[in-house]
Amino acid sequence: RVMGLALLVAIDVVVVVALSVLVGAWAPRWPDRWLMAGPLPRLPWETPSFFRRLRVARWARRIPELGGAFGGQPKDRIPGRTPRDLRGYLVEVRRAEWVHWGSILGSLTLFAFNPWWLAAVFVLVVTVGNSLFLIVLRNNRFRIERILDKATQLGSGNA
Repeated sequence: RVMGLALLVAIDVVVVVALSVLVGAWAPRWPDRWLMAGPLPRLPWETPSFFRRLRVARWARRIPELGGAFGGQPKDRIPGRTPRDLRGYLVEVRRAEWVHWGSILGSLTLFAFNPWWLAAVFVLVVTVGNSLFLIVLRNNRFRIERILDKATQLGSGNA
């Protein structure tokens, strides 16, 4: 029985990793227009002070960056400072958000062939692990959106 459970856990790890890799490998092929139009709403508590209290900037430097592993763009530094560069970076940040949400959703497949409690544990672990990345990405996205909004307001004020 212990060996059967150990085998099932090993299979679950392979499934979760494989699904995450598949989503990550597919993501660079997603159209930019879809990424910008898709729903990733800001939640009411996601304010600059919320992200500061979490000390996101500090632990963002400690988590791995694999955005370029499958042909996407790395998100560990902004590629430029022009509005065009920032909009391109914004697309990549949104792409990364969708990848992490896809990994979380993919873990739900474990309910198809696991005892409910084991699948629930895996989904919880995958959700917590991906949430760390999602928090960093959402912080980055909201910061870029604020910069672009300010640039737009300054540009329209001069017209």
